[in-house]
Amino acid sequence: MVPPPWTCHYTGYVGSFYVSPSTGLPRDLAYDPHEASSDRFTEAGAWKGGLAMIQLLRYTSTPVGPYDEMILIPGNFNVPGHGSYTRITRIYVSQRDTTYNGRKNWNIPKHIARFKYTGDFCAPPFTVQLFPEDPTIETPFFTASLKPLSIWTPSFPFSSRITKWIGLPDSFVQPPLPEGEPKNIICGTDDWFKCQAKLYSPKTKLVWMDMKQPGKKSGEARENWWPGIRRWQIGMWLQNAQLDLGDPEILKM
Repeated sequence: MVPPPWTCHYTGYVGSFYVSPSTGLPRDLAYDPHEASSDRFTEAGAWKGGLAMIQLLRYTSTPVGPYDEMILIPGNFNVPGHGSYTRITRIYVSQRDTTYNGRKNWNIPKHIARFKYTGDFCAPPFTVQLFPEDPTIETPFFTASLKPLSIWTPSFPFSSRITKWIGLPDSFVQPPLPEGEPKNIICGTDDWFKCQAKLYSPKTKLVWMDMKQPGKKSGEARENWWPGIRRWQIGMWLQNAQLDLGDPEILKM
């Protein structure tokens, strides 16, 4: 185990979209099958919708070495007795050490996936596909293509401190995780954690994110992965970025 604090350096892409609570939370998309089978995790506070995010990250330097990551934050959840906070419900990484440490240190429900790229992740255009860890499975469960905007736009610095300025919580809250196999990687936890991630990118640009899923026809359910979202989403391209994750606060429930 590598305890906090962690300082990580990365290149990343962040796409956001609004989800209405009236549409319901698609359990099979919001969670990995392991967490989806745990009522303790999926029913830990009511889902309230709001601003959802998909993040695609390549860490070049972390306390456990480099790895790739895909994160889903499907909006806000009620935390009984503590208000409303965002939550990471589904997340995939490309190596085992960060899987165990993310689960143990912050209740982040990491699982291992295979990342396949067409093009250069650090210089769009490129396409990324995620596959289950099982090498015999050849159908991706997530695909996204990213490309620069067709018009010139200036770069700008970006900081997570902006959340305070626009009235959003600067922390996220994670419920306890169910244990899985192997136990030395898919570890379970017992407490609720309130975590704060501080990030900064001195050079951020806008990109297009194409969410069209292969094999899906126009108008077909989930053609753009998440129900109801448009195919093309504006995203942020964070370059030379730094992430700092400290010790979580244990919440009394």
